[in-house]
Amino acid sequence: MAKSGGGFWKGVFWVVLVEVVVCVIAALVIQFGGFPMGADTHASKLEARLGEWTHDSWVKNHAPDVADPVAVNDQTLMEGAKLYQGNCAACHGGENYTKSPLGRGVYPGAPQFMRFVEFQKTHPNFKPRKMSAAQEQARDNHGFYVIKHGIRFTGMPAWKYNMTDTQIWEVVNFMHHMGHLPPDVAAAWKQMPLSPIAVPAAAPAMPAKAGKSGKK
Repeated sequence: MAKSGGGFWKGVFWVVLVEVVVCVIAALVIQFGGFPMGADTHASKLEARLGEWTHDSWVKNHAPDVADPVAVNDQTLMEGAKLYQGNCAACHGGENYTKSPLGRGVYPGAPQFMRFVEFQKTHPNFKPRKMSAAQEQARDNHGFYVIKHGIRFTGMPAWKYNMTDTQIWEVVNFMHHMGHLPPDVAAAWKQMPLSPIAVPAAAPAMPAKAGKSGKK
């Protein structure tokens, strides 16, 4: 028994030693500038895989399971188009350009949603995978949560400080219909400028910095 117990603690010692060595090496790499922090750096396959895993797990466990409260019609799609064009198209692509140059300048590169729309237009026989009502709701919840809270360590901001929940849902609905918009909305979208939409009065205030309570 004593021999077995000694083997266990010997294993613990080696595990701890390896962890310490790895931490020391990582600290030295960072200290001497060996870890690239430029936004023009391409993510390694390992980093990309870990990022996708972490992102998907975070959204899956925290996104609210609620039905889209905003009706999809010409009016709400038009509002979503204005918000998307003014705040999202610069990075994610718009009607007049399917690939945004600015989207390449963030790390990792911003998804180019218009490239999929362009693919659909140039491949008329392409049929997107059919989704159940539950899958569509999960997709909507995912989009809403990511837009509202942003994504850490990327160029994606938390839009909850600039948009109300209703406006975020309008953007979500617009994005899911941008490849087959009503004619009036599609025509108006082509004429919209790339200018940020004013912050709505109903948007929540910025959070106070940690350690400051406002009391004197």
